[in-house]
Amino acid sequence: MSASSPVHRRRPGRGLRRGLAQAVERIDVVGLLERIAQSEPGRPWRERFAALPPAWDQGDELAELAVELTCRQLAAEGQKVDRAQIVARVEGIRHRYDHALYQSAGAAVATLLSVLFQPADPELIFVSPDRRELAPLEELRAHRKEGRAVVYLVNHSSHLDEFLVAVVLALEGLGLPLFAAGANMMAIASIARVLMLGSYVVQRRRANRTVLAALYNYCRAISESGGQQGIFLEAWHGGARTRDGSLRYPRRLVTLRGALAAEAEVVVQPVAVSYAIVPEDLALAARASGLCWLRGLGPGRVLGAMLRHPRTWLAQAARGLYGRTFVSLGRPRLLSELREEHARANHGRHLDEHVALYAIDEIARIKKVMASQVVARALVRGRRSQGKVDLAAAVEEELERVAAYHREQWGQEPDLEDFLRQHSPAEVVADGLATLRRRKVLARWRRDGRGLPLVRSRAGLSFYANHGDRRIYSPTADQNLVVVGAGDWGFALTCLVGHRILDDKAYANASLTLYDWRPEAAQELAIERRPPGRFADHRLPKNAFVTSDPVAAFKKASEVVLAASPSELAGKARVLLGHSEQPLKVVVVTAGFEPDSHRLPCQVVSDIAAELGRRDVEVYALAGPVTEEDLVEERPARGVLSGPSSGLASLAALFTLPPVEVVAWPEDAVGVQAAAVLARIYAMWGNFLMRARRLSGAADLGHYLTRAAEEARRLGLALGGKAETFAAHSPAWTAVLTAEGLYGPGRDLGRRLGAVARRGGDVAAAAAKLWRQPVEEGCRPWLYRDLHSAWRRARELGLELPILEEAHRTIHGG
Repeated sequence: MSASSPVHRRRPGRGLRRGLAQAVERIDVVGLLERIAQSEPGRPWRERFAALPPAWDQGDELAELAVELTCRQLAAEGQKVDRAQIVARVEGIRHRYDHALYQSAGAAVATLLSVLFQPADPELIFVSPDRRELAPLEELRAHRKEGRAVVYLVNHSSHLDEFLVAVVLALEGLGLPLFAAGANMMAIASIARVLMLGSYVVQRRRANRTVLAALYNYCRAISESGGQQGIFLEAWHGGARTRDGSLRYPRRLVTLRGALAAEAEVVVQPVAVSYAIVPEDLALAARASGLCWLRGLGPGRVLGAMLRHPRTWLAQAARGLYGRTFVSLGRPRLLSELREEHARANHGRHLDEHVALYAIDEIARIKKVMASQVVARALVRGRRSQGKVDLAAAVEEELERVAAYHREQWGQEPDLEDFLRQHSPAEVVADGLATLRRRKVLARWRRDGRGLPLVRSRAGLSFYANHGDRRIYSPTADQNLVVVGAGDWGFALTCLVGHRILDDKAYANASLTLYDWRPEAAQELAIERRPPGRFADHRLPKNAFVTSDPVAAFKKASEVVLAASPSELAGKARVLLGHSEQPLKVVVVTAGFEPDSHRLPCQVVSDIAAELGRRDVEVYALAGPVTEEDLVEERPARGVLSGPSSGLASLAALFTLPPVEVVAWPEDAVGVQAAAVLARIYAMWGNFLMRARRLSGAADLGHYLTRAAEEARRLGLALGGKAETFAAHSPAWTAVLTAEGLYGPGRDLGRRLGAVARRGGDVAAAAAKLWRQPVEEGCRPWLYRDLHSAWRRARELGLELPILEEAHRTIHGG
């Protein structure tokens, strides 16, 4: 593996993981934490936690309320209520608070965190000396004095998030919020006992209706009883931490819905956690092993600590291992206010989505800008340039970009960590590079051809750069555009739409996502921003987000451009329609017949939408004599878009970016797709006849084109198209026929096969051989398949089409 390739390490096998779990099980975790709390470094924290009052003495009452609420809910739904089973479910969920253990464990955790991180002030852990991160604290305290419940909505980057937030809130006298913990984290009893002090259990797999109802009502009971709970907002499967540094549209979480279902008043409190180093960074970004937690704890550092501090060498070696980190509070809002705001809005979102989006916007506003992230962004940008790069100047440019975005989006300056405020750009670069080298993202000594540090993990560099990019926080976009397929067509369309959005302020609040179902391909493109193959010298526009997660891509999509191949079309259509949750415009760019059913692509999508009961889906077709090169290289081209008239003009405008133009053709998506594919077939066959010398002179050619147009019109009408789409003035028919006849791949295929016929060769065998060639080696002979599909459909519809019959008999051999 080269030094610049992504880091991929084999994860430990089941046997190794089982052995590790058994080893940890033998450790007395509670006793270890008590010893840490009793140590000299733990003394100040022990004194502070000893003064804290009990946080959850009402655990039994809370569980009983959850049982009652669950019974009521299931009875109202007409389901059988088994109280004993519900009691068992709630018992499996509820936390286990022990005040004495909380005091010692809390002191020990605070001690460990103060060692692992670099607090700016030992007395003010995870906040700046001026305490600006806690500006809303007095307002939050006032709410707590009124007995109001609080729901802390937090971004999720690390397994340590919960502990950082809990320590800050505890030391500020706000008590202990309960967080959700996955059932898998409770497998080791010694750890579970500590976690259950401030956690309840979520069963994420195979949870039935009773389990989900019990969880929902346990969270509701916390709010009804005036308690506090923390919920992580993210868009990934199974409650995982963010894997690429971004915070996307949140899932609809059972926990949040339950917390907001209370009749009592609830305070919604956004919380942003900002890291200079995410402890499990490459384990998330590059599938590296859990050893990334120990990166920076090199043998030299450990040996030096052992020599200087023989009794406390481990703590000394680990001091500052994860650098600076901060916990910031956003503006608290009463749920009653958010309910009223939600009721006035006309966006079709659920209340929990509305609340989550408020919190995400606040998190984006208050999230700290860290030196490591800014340097990562400067390095990413520098690697794209051709000449020498001044990283200090690049850092200054990045800071100005971030500031400009914050001023435009929120009318304020970004919150820079003090290190950025107090040090020169050159010092910031040195600190950021040292951090990225310690995390094995950059090579320690080697450099690339531009004189920049050699990148060891592109995924890791992208991970830190994304953490510093505020443009990725666009969950409240009023237009969410998605392109499906990271192949050449998908890349080209993303370039076209991305640049169109950037060039027009009318799309200022639009988001753009490129979705590909292959995780490796999506990750590679997200990191490199350049595709493999013929467009390797071109880059994705900066506003395009790449993902392989269908939920993140389609949940709130408003327009989807479907560029999957005909053979993959149906599967991808089911995925996008299955995950989208609002009215949707689907623009089908797939060309040619679906090979199994021999239907046109827009018919396939429309049929699947009907099968899924999606009456809110409008299907459009984008066709015409336009190539991927036209879009990427910005060459003059003219396409045709057809579909329902209601959204046609706005969609055509979205795809129009001079010199590329898209003509709106109302209410005939089927006809436009049929005209385009049939024009290519008849253009190909016309070129075959000319090269084989079966057509000679203008008169023969004119007669052929007249007959071909009539055949195409008859088949197009039988497939469901309109007569006007096949008229002489129609760009869907005439433009494609002319372009393919003079320049396109249909011309090349027809001439190659015509030359075979002229020599007396076996045309069918030559065509089959061309069809089997990879696209890169030949002239993209997909018309071989489309010719067969058109012939099959004509036969099924009872049409006699002599030209099509002859073409199929010659090329397919019978």
